[in-house]
Amino acid sequence: MRFSRAFSIAVLGAAVVTTIGCGKGPGEPPPPEPPTVATVRPKLTRLNPTKEFTGRLVTKDPVKVLPQVTGRVLTREFKDGDYVEEGKTVLFRIDPVLYMADVEKAKADISKAKADIANWTAQIERDKAEHARITQQINTGVGSKTELDKAAASVKVSEAQLDVSKATKIANESALTKAEENLKYCTIYAPTTGRVSQTFVMPVASGALVDAYKTELVSVYPVTPIYCLWEVDELTSLWYTERIRAGAIATPEKIGVTIKLKNEKDYVSDPNDRVHNSTVNYADVRIERETGTRTIRAEFANPLPPAVPGKERVPPLLDGSSVQVRVSAGNPREVLAIPESVIFSQQRKQYVYVVVEGKAQLREVEPGEAFNGLVEVNRRASASATSGLDESDTVVADNLLRVRPGVPVTVK
Repeated sequence: MRFSRAFSIAVLGAAVVTTIGCGKGPGEPPPPEPPTVATVRPKLTRLNPTKEFTGRLVTKDPVKVLPQVTGRVLTREFKDGDYVEEGKTVLFRIDPVLYMADVEKAKADISKAKADIANWTAQIERDKAEHARITQQINTGVGSKTELDKAAASVKVSEAQLDVSKATKIANESALTKAEENLKYCTIYAPTTGRVSQTFVMPVASGALVDAYKTELVSVYPVTPIYCLWEVDELTSLWYTERIRAGAIATPEKIGVTIKLKNEKDYVSDPNDRVHNSTVNYADVRIERETGTRTIRAEFANPLPPAVPGKERVPPLLDGSSVQVRVSAGNPREVLAIPESVIFSQQRKQYVYVVVEGKAQLREVEPGEAFNGLVEVNRRASASATSGLDESDTVVADNLLRVRPGVPVTVK
């Protein structure tokens, strides 16, 4: 009985094993879907060759505001830190009473001098008439030589007094000019466009007394224009010098300069000239031996935005900012270009994927200069060449991690 039960179990197990062994296993996984990719075509693009440097923005030295007249400060017309405009923004007003009096006195002195001139002019005419009368008397044997001498002396005295009156009039006119200028100086305007520092003089009830050309009132830090400074090494300086001498680059005054801000945005000071917003306007006359570099400078417009009530006026470029400087390095030329993002490295070479008959094909390229998100690439020497591109090629632009050589792709 035990044997019979064991035999039955063994037969059942064999049957199960046989059933499992003869059954179909899991099928092969389906092939992956072809990756979907976007594509671009290489295109001829105008390239302005450039070199890039790291630079910094620097404003001009602050301008100290000194009064040009002595007097009491009546009012201060700004708040510390305000932006002010050259010749337009009033900073201080000095009591003008004494200078108004000087103007009126000078005008009165000029009027008196004019009256003296008229008086002595008439006196001269009278003295000359008297001299002529006495001369006629002497010719008829009646007059006296002494009287004639007195008449001649009177003419000379009157002429001298006329000269004095004329000189007095000129002096009084000069005094009026000075008095009027001093009166103008009682209103102190911003000497440059920029931002004012903390003031050193606070008007009080009795008026703070300031001395002409001595009392420092405030400082104005210029904002426009603003300088961009960068350093080039000695080899780069020599390269530019040689290229300029060879005529491959324009003179330094025509070397275009653009800058890119920290947020990766290009600064455009002139919408009509997005390529050359400025030019090199100064190159240091020597190489700094400590660093082996030469300082170069360009000047950029940095206008204040229009005034809006309740809104701070902040210029687009700030002193001390770091920028990427792009400097012209040759004459413009036509190049074949593709987006930088489609190129990848493999075994120290640069490649792109091109779509040929619906499949991805690896193509070696030789990148040149990068500009505006594009990069220059070499042109194919022939249709069978394995390096380079031409305008008819279709280059894979995205989903590069899923693309492999020879793998079919679906173009968006």
